[in-house]
Amino acid sequence: MMNAIKILVPFLLIVLFQADGILAQGTPSRIKVLSYNIHYGAGMDGKKDLERIADVINTTNPDIVGLQEVKDSTMMVTLGQLTNMHYVFGASTEKETPNLYRLLDIPVPASQLHYGDGILSKYPFAYLGNLSIPSASSSRYEAMCVEVDLSKKSSEKRMVRFITTHFDYLNTIGSEIARKAAVEVIEAAFITEDSDRTYIMTGDLNATPDSEVLNLLEHKGWINEDFGKALPTVPSTAPRKQIDYVLVRPKERWKIIDVRVIDEPMASDHLPILMTLELIPGD
Repeated sequence: MMNAIKILVPFLLIVLFQADGILAQGTPSRIKVLSYNIHYGAGMDGKKDLERIADVINTTNPDIVGLQEVKDSTMMVTLGQLTNMHYVFGASTEKETPNLYRLLDIPVPASQLHYGDGILSKYPFAYLGNLSIPSASSSRYEAMCVEVDLSKKSSEKRMVRFITTHFDYLNTIGSEIARKAAVEVIEAAFITEDSDRTYIMTGDLNATPDSEVLNLLEHKGWINEDFGKALPTVPSTAPRKQIDYVLVRPKERWKIIDVRVIDEPMASDHLPILMTLELIPGD
């Protein structure tokens, strides 16, 4: 009888650890990723309401979020608090050092507040930086990158490089060239030759799935999975086309479970897009 108990106890511990979300070594880690252009917190009803934006995020319960059109660092701090997630802001104008203020936990000077993008994560990350990307319009655009530690979802150390970006929006030849050039800048800045590294990119790419920009991204190795269905994200009240994405690479390290657009027409002028995927362990 004692021998049976000795065998049973370790088995029960394994079951309990797996039920608590700690996966056995070599098991795929399932995560949810949200991309959301939040229109500086301004809804289609004209109201600026960050709690409404946070409610959308909390309801969808993503592990990592890429945000576009964040007004400033203060807005990013508020969203981090409302969602109880790690956060970082990337300024489009490159005049801010957001990590310094965040780490020192001091108010950001008014002179340093500049619009840009942001990242929220349930898991800790290392901030790798942000940079300006090519634009033919009067606005400045950027791409930012962090390295997220997903070890809490696995019994082994698993890191994912996460990028969020916002491409030029104009429908001109110059802007189309700028969007394709932005792809090349992101490749040069954030993609390494390490064949075992995994990537996720979210963004408002201001390009449709059949565009040259998406074709170029797919040529670089980014996977845009739609399961054969339309995923329109703009305008939020009557969406007609997709310009917001969650992309992953390399193909052999990801199993995409689902991708869908979240029906929330009032909080922003874009609808958020949510992807559920599994990170497959490397060899």
